[in-house]
Amino acid sequence: MWTCGNSGGENWVSEYLVDTSVWVEFLRGEKTAIKKRLEKLLDENRAVVSGIILAELLTGIHNEKDQDFLEESFLGLPFLEATRDIFAMAGKMGASMRKKGFNMPLSDLLIAALAKAHGLTVLTLDNHFQTLARPLNVQMELLKGL
Repeated sequence: MWTCGNSGGENWVSEYLVDTSVWVEFLRGEKTAIKKRLEKLLDENRAVVSGIILAELLTGIHNEKDQDFLEESFLGLPFLEATRDIFAMAGKMGASMRKKGFNMPLSDLLIAALAKAHGLTVLTLDNHFQTLARPLNVQMELLKGL
């Protein structure tokens, strides 16, 4: 298990909202560079999670014991709550992207809205975040080739 500073968000300085794709690779432990990158962020208290990311990860774990372990492990991380304003922002982002011809998953829009509202960078392995980042002014770091 890993722990990271305060849960609840008080007095934490974080820079990255870590996307589900990065957590999946981290938990698999196969790609050493990704594992090291996230471990460094965790050690420096610079990684943040949210409900949608936790839900996506738990969806992919079929063993209840492993689900409980993940849930417990995330208790030590700063956790962002999605407010009404965040959901509205995500919806408006989705409408804006649709006008440009892109239909984005609501989960990705919610992650982008959370990051934008809190001044965080989305750390991801998913190329489609590049489609979101520039037009919506969302900071993103794409981990590719690691």
